[in-house]
Amino acid sequence: MARDPAEERLPLQSALRSDLRTGAAAACVFATGSLLCAVFSDGFLTADALTHYLYTKYAFSRPTYLVDVWGRPFVTALFALPAAVAGRLGVRVTSMLLALVCAALAYGIARGQGVRRPVLAFVFTLAQPLVFLHSFAEMTELPFAALAGAAFAAYQGRRWTLSAVLVALTPLARPEGFGLVALAGVAFLLQRRVLPLLLLPLPLVLWNHAGWEVYDRAGPWWRWLPDHWPYSKESTYPAGHPLQFVAQLPVVVSPFVLPAVLIGVGLSFSRDKLAPDNRHPRVCRVAAAFIPLFVLTVHSVLSATGKMASFGEPRYLLVAAPFWAVLAARGWEWVFDRCDWRQPVRWAVVAALLPAAALLYHRVLPLRTPAHWHAAEAFATEYRRQLQPNGYPRVLAAHPAVYYYCGIDPQDETLAADWRKEVIASVPAGTVLVWDPVYSTRNAHEDRVVTPQDVRKAGWVVDSEMAELLSRAARERGGRPSPDPTERLAPERQQEWLVFRSPQSRL
Repeated sequence: MARDPAEERLPLQSALRSDLRTGAAAACVFATGSLLCAVFSDGFLTADALTHYLYTKYAFSRPTYLVDVWGRPFVTALFALPAAVAGRLGVRVTSMLLALVCAALAYGIARGQGVRRPVLAFVFTLAQPLVFLHSFAEMTELPFAALAGAAFAAYQGRRWTLSAVLVALTPLARPEGFGLVALAGVAFLLQRRVLPLLLLPLPLVLWNHAGWEVYDRAGPWWRWLPDHWPYSKESTYPAGHPLQFVAQLPVVVSPFVLPAVLIGVGLSFSRDKLAPDNRHPRVCRVAAAFIPLFVLTVHSVLSATGKMASFGEPRYLLVAAPFWAVLAARGWEWVFDRCDWRQPVRWAVVAALLPAAALLYHRVLPLRTPAHWHAAEAFATEYRRQLQPNGYPRVLAAHPAVYYYCGIDPQDETLAADWRKEVIASVPAGTVLVWDPVYSTRNAHEDRVVTPQDVRKAGWVVDSEMAELLSRAARERGGRPSPDPTERLAPERQQEWLVFRSPQSRL
């Protein structure tokens, strides 16, 4: 007797309802934790997060921020309105929503690839420790991950033009976008899709021209973007181990999920029984594994060779967050099927929550201001009281917190000067220079690495009293260690801040 098709649909509908309930519950728990950390974290995840926030805060009053190469136009434009409406909290809420978007995209990709319980991909996206940390940060990784996931979902759904537009925007979010554009170019070329191919370079061309216009058409128009590239070919950061990123995978995808990810990679490259004329699903399945492995490989090479200012931070792998989750979902489902285990989604939720137990022993949340940031705050207080009203209206510093606590737009030439060797050597009148032992000595560009000897040689005058005040503030005022690894580059013996004034004031 033939089975009623309506009866066959009942288990599927029941599973869908269960997945929706699980996804909604996971999203609520994630959003609640993220919002609590956003509200109660007085510190920033990294110094880069603060710099991005300063860019977005002043974006509407200074158009150069909307085309700035380091800040990335897509990210600055995305965060600018939330920053204008609700300040730092607005940007952090936007990041939380981006994390949920990444999870939803992972769900859609997994479902399109035949994963029977695609909610696993949703859960495993939110289970990634770095996704949670960046959900209340002002960084570029989640905006990029959302763009990349959306571009791939459109490609998988054969919406070629939409996919091309989205992937073409990725270089405007992070440098990894250049790699994705190259991969997309190969894919569209093999498929003989002319219009998507023509769309791929368009955002970069428009960005280059907009930057040239905003910067008063300085230099050849076709070279504006490479001329303003903020990274040195030879990094000032130390080279890392070739397998550094591989060792950091548990931090990225969660240690309890990593085995499923590895199995998912193997399954993605395994042979299947698809008909030769239906190769698109297999191509998408392979690509979903190839993209995160491509990101891992490129960053491993750059870090090991000390190129392109790569510091080997695990957050670089966060740009592939939806793809790691899809791989984890495929591997997790396979293990439960092979072992004939039940409740794969329930156990996935357990695996997602287990890393949170570490917070009971290592209190890193909410984020607290590191001790050396208190020195920047102390400078801002004394600067406004002593120096600013007495002929020193401009500040020159590498530490972004100096501008943050002073309430200064870093690109406002009446109140700030650019931290570059050329500017420091010119000793602009009416300027106070703040040298710190963290950011003054390490930078993505060698032109921004300055020693105290460079400052003294240029003719700056030491303000010993102010320097002692800042160093004392850095030593005495507490604060949890910063999660930003670049802040731990300075030698332990060199923790003194230095303050200099230009010989000529503005009075």
